[in-house]
Amino acid sequence: MLEAVDISKKYWDRSSGKHYDVLRNCSLTIQSGEALGLMGPSGCGKSTLARILLRLLPADSGRIIFRSQDLTTLSQAQLKPFRQQVQFISQRPESFFDPLLKLGASLREPLQIFGLPDNSEIIESALSTVKLSPALLDRYPHQVSGGEVQRLSIARALLLKPQLLILDEPTSMLDISVQAQILHLLKSIRQQQQMAFLFISHDHDVIRYMCDRQLQMRGGKLV
Repeated sequence: MLEAVDISKKYWDRSSGKHYDVLRNCSLTIQSGEALGLMGPSGCGKSTLARILLRLLPADSGRIIFRSQDLTTLSQAQLKPFRQQVQFISQRPESFFDPLLKLGASLREPLQIFGLPDNSEIIESALSTVKLSPALLDRYPHQVSGGEVQRLSIARALLLKPQLLILDEPTSMLDISVQAQILHLLKSIRQQQQMAFLFISHDHDVIRYMCDRQLQMRGGKLV
């Protein structure tokens, strides 16, 4: 489904005047319906790789292939179908919601962007999947808990019916009890909708619970 081929990335450090390798010839493949875990310590390049796979960051070299199409040189307009089919869940979901907009407006925004039907039944179905009440839609982001915001970010992604979720430490900022609820919810969604996951974490127990197989990243390389 999604393949990365020899992805490399350097960052410029102004203080030292040197380039540093963040990613070095990283390759991976995610099959349809598979949950692939990506493990490694903080700073090893996991999040950078995720953002390159999403075409949110440019790679210095390498290719990204989705369903046999090379995405590497496509324009933002040409990437629109890809952006609907591959959704991102962050460890900081509040950053995806405008603090000045009610949650209902933010939830509907992707439907408008991609020209999809926007009606109460579709919204309520997505909220039901993540076990939230429609009453939350009249609130602002600061009026709900971290766990509720993360559930809303998952619901917003599901509205687009993606084939792949890329999840970057999606529970690391939550309380332990809420973490368990979100992980159970994500696993249930994946099983019901036969969706593929790239699940990024530094926690071996979380990866073992969520994923079919795992890759380790150390010092910018997949090992």
